[in-house]
Amino acid sequence: MAGIERPEAKDLISRAGAQLAGFKTVIDSESAEREAVRIKAQALFDDRLKTSLEAMEVEHLAKGKQGIRVALLRDKGYTNMWQVSKLTYSQICGIEGLGQQSATKILDITKQTVENTKENLRVRINPDYPTNADNELVKALYVMIKNQPLRNECGRIFNANQSEVNAEINALKKAKNGLSWLFASKSKKQLAESSANSLSERLKGEFGSTALIDAYKANCSADLALCFGDFTANSVAYYTALEQVGKSFGKDTKNDTGLSSELLAEIEAHSLNLEGLNATLRSYQTFGVKYIAHQKRVLLGDEMGLGKTMQAIAAMVALKNEGKHHFMVVCPASVLINWCREIKKFSDFEVTKVHGGDTDALLHWRENGGVAVTTYESISRFDLPEKFKFAMLVADEAHYVKNPEAKRTKALSSLLSKTEGVLFMSGTPLENRVEEMCFLVSLLNKEISAEIEKVKFISTAEQFRVELAPVYLRRTREDVLTELPELVEKEQWCEVNAAEQSAYRDAVMSENFMAMRQVSWNVSDMSCSTKAQRLLELCDKAKEEGRKVIVFSFFRETLRKAQVLLSDRCMEVITGEVSPQRRQEIVDEFGKAENGAVLISQVQAGGTGINIQCASVIIFCEPQIKPSIENQAIARAYRMGQVRDVLVYRLLSDETIDERMLEILREKQVAFDNFADKSVVGEEALEIEESAEAGETSWITQMVKAEKERIANNII
Repeated sequence: MAGIERPEAKDLISRAGAQLAGFKTVIDSESAEREAVRIKAQALFDDRLKTSLEAMEVEHLAKGKQGIRVALLRDKGYTNMWQVSKLTYSQICGIEGLGQQSATKILDITKQTVENTKENLRVRINPDYPTNADNELVKALYVMIKNQPLRNECGRIFNANQSEVNAEINALKKAKNGLSWLFASKSKKQLAESSANSLSERLKGEFGSTALIDAYKANCSADLALCFGDFTANSVAYYTALEQVGKSFGKDTKNDTGLSSELLAEIEAHSLNLEGLNATLRSYQTFGVKYIAHQKRVLLGDEMGLGKTMQAIAAMVALKNEGKHHFMVVCPASVLINWCREIKKFSDFEVTKVHGGDTDALLHWRENGGVAVTTYESISRFDLPEKFKFAMLVADEAHYVKNPEAKRTKALSSLLSKTEGVLFMSGTPLENRVEEMCFLVSLLNKEISAEIEKVKFISTAEQFRVELAPVYLRRTREDVLTELPELVEKEQWCEVNAAEQSAYRDAVMSENFMAMRQVSWNVSDMSCSTKAQRLLELCDKAKEEGRKVIVFSFFRETLRKAQVLLSDRCMEVITGEVSPQRRQEIVDEFGKAENGAVLISQVQAGGTGINIQCASVIIFCEPQIKPSIENQAIARAYRMGQVRDVLVYRLLSDETIDERMLEILREKQVAFDNFADKSVVGEEALEIEESAEAGETSWITQMVKAEKERIANNII
């Protein structure tokens, strides 16, 4: 055997076989991992059920006043309903003083109690005080989630190489047998040598790399701290994964929509092709998208933070995959940039911003398709051909068109005739604003509007809800996110206007970093501040939903302006000059204040040392220089004792230093996440953070100079 030695052939066979087996182990692990998650999820549910029943004293049996002698059970050591639920009929009958009739009553009441407790049990993973069941489930979820992309990649490599590798291994196995090789034909020897060469080259490439297999093993043996750290940062992915394996702890709210069983079945059966959507939907969001697609003209009234925007984008993606190509989003000017960014981030749509009288942009959209994003003020200037049709119109904050006589309402109404699909969106509760609801529904469906007009004076009646169901879908966080509390972070991008551009240009050209950071807040008239106007809108929304708000800024002048803007809904502003005792007094006053109250605080002063669980909306007026500052501020409300999910909004000005600051925050957060333990690199990162606060690091100087150069070149 001139070209290949037997030991070499044996080594190649061993290594190639090990690679195939390793890839196959990763590929085949999915079903076992999914089953492990199902088992651990059920164990967590059972653990919480046990805890709930243990907290229920045995006296619960006497609530029905059926003459059960509860004291006899307690005397035998059965003090709670969990213990009673484990008793058999014969065991109960064996307790002196309890006969067959009492045993039957006890078993019936206990069974009903257990079923009622199961039905109303709200289960979430507790990262603060985890039980063994929490630990086991988080670990199982971590393994399944982290291994899924590895499985996909291993499957690709395995499928691309398996048949050739097996053929090459078989050819080499013959080469290992010295006697058969001695009498082998020339062609067989050539095949063995070429197989050896080919296999050797494969093992030098991606097929021979053990990185994926090593990563799989590392995931399977990950410690709990790593698993819980990832869960805390990506809890939505974990609860979504639970839903995907059929073990969601969420309440199925589809039967509470008022939809008939027939229509509900039709909506559930509606197929969706979401190829091109760069996100994974929660089950309630998937149902929302199906509802939108099936019903065609609807009002989605989900509460703040449930992802109405994501459902709208997903619905457009589904229609695009059906061959549709023109879509339009109409929204308030304050969220125009936000819509453009979200669509680009979560889909591959071409986005055309049509603002004011920009006829070129409108023409571009007509000719090229995609999503036109525009404002209620702009649509009155639209001049679309009479026969022009598009696939879907999304109207965000649809209550903007509640007045039939308003110019924007009439403009929107004319657009509705050009599209089959219409999605009105509003997180503002409309059930108790019957006239507004009736008018909005009339724009969507005249027949349903006529029916609800008949019962509008009994809007709390079941009939009203049933009549609305085919056109109105509303879910609350408590309905669909039983794993609350959850942290929902949203970027609020504001388009810079002329007044803001002028003030910002002056700050940049003077290389005043602090003034640059106050973009939008450093205009003289707050009515010209897009951030101020968005702050007002968010506070108004929070009040409508019965929430309290904390507003954070580094700058005292910004806080003063925000206080004037929000007027009598504010508490006394917390700054570094306010004593710790007075700070707590302000927080206590805030806790007693009515919903809609706003606490304004300097981010360092209010970001540490005080707990403000009564607030569930946090607004940052500008990006902070360190992620730890923001994290500490968020932790004032998002902590043990918080009963509502916390919504965090960051007010950001488009095409300003805010963009770069946000990038830096993300980079630093990743660095700290990667080096959370004490280490040389971690200590270096900490030193960078501390020096950054003092404004001494070179990246600030570099950033200011880059921004100055951009402005000087008129790129704004």
